[in-house]
Amino acid sequence: MNKLRLLQVCNVGRIVGGTAACAWTITRALPEFEHVVAFLSEVTDETRSAFAHARIERWSRCLPSLVDAQRPDVVILHNIGGKQRMSRRIVTLQYVHSAGTRAPADRTVYCSRWLSEQMGRSPDDVLYQGVPRPVVGEEPRSCDRDGRLVIGRICTPTARKWPRSMLAFYRQLAECAPQAEWEFVGCPGDLQSELSDACGGRTRYFAAGWNARSRLWNWDALLYHNPEVIESFGRTVAESLRAGCIPIVDRRGGFIEQVTPETGFLCGTVGEFCESVARLQKAELRRRMSAKGRGDADQRFSIIRFRSDLLARMREAATRWAL
Repeated sequence: MNKLRLLQVCNVGRIVGGTAACAWTITRALPEFEHVVAFLSEVTDETRSAFAHARIERWSRCLPSLVDAQRPDVVILHNIGGKQRMSRRIVTLQYVHSAGTRAPADRTVYCSRWLSEQMGRSPDDVLYQGVPRPVVGEEPRSCDRDGRLVIGRICTPTARKWPRSMLAFYRQLAECAPQAEWEFVGCPGDLQSELSDACGGRTRYFAAGWNARSRLWNWDALLYHNPEVIESFGRTVAESLRAGCIPIVDRRGGFIEQVTPETGFLCGTVGEFCESVARLQKAELRRRMSAKGRGDADQRFSIIRFRSDLLARMREAATRWAL
């Protein structure tokens, strides 16, 4: 029996970004489909390697003729703009990851409640991503490190995600937490020297990459603050929770929907970030929050849960397509 063919069209060709990572997760959540993934930007070698189980296409634009040529049974669009419907002959779902004008589809879903509200949509239109449990790193965390904390930041290596305003922020944090060590994944090279100076030299840097998430097993906490960007979902928070790494993040956007007082810290000021880091000096609190966060995330962000919810949205799209 031939498999149904699922075509995903993704606006970003870098697997280290959240949108392409979501497309990858869909291919793993639906193994019964034949997968084709078309990217609208340069496809990196790392992306091609990660999607080795699927067929990769590189398009400059998403056109109905290109979609039809793949002969898909179902299409999932990721943040694809435009006013033109792909094809009335193909069941189409649009998965929106950030605000903007998106192409019409039989069913449109949003990556978070925050984003659905920004777009004037209902909570019923929310589809939370599933995320895989990160590969275990080589230096698993220990709650017995003489009071030292290892706190990390992992983010797409772009200037927008690494604003220079973070230098003053980390300088204040490092003064509040002289016992902390800081690790950064994806930090642009031209920022590293000044960031090391801000953190008192207690820094380590790692290149962005699909397997860099293994660092989450080494960190006591994931700390993310960016006054210039509101994350619609913030996939790395879900990934950190699945690894038992405690998130300390901005009280904004999709983070609020992932973090609870039992599993992490939502902060609005530098003082609140400092206070959160200070609380994690207690090893017993770290153990309790780590275990709680991992247990909750294994249910809320599992691939099994995501598969069930995604298939339900696809059935809704098929029902509307048939009308």
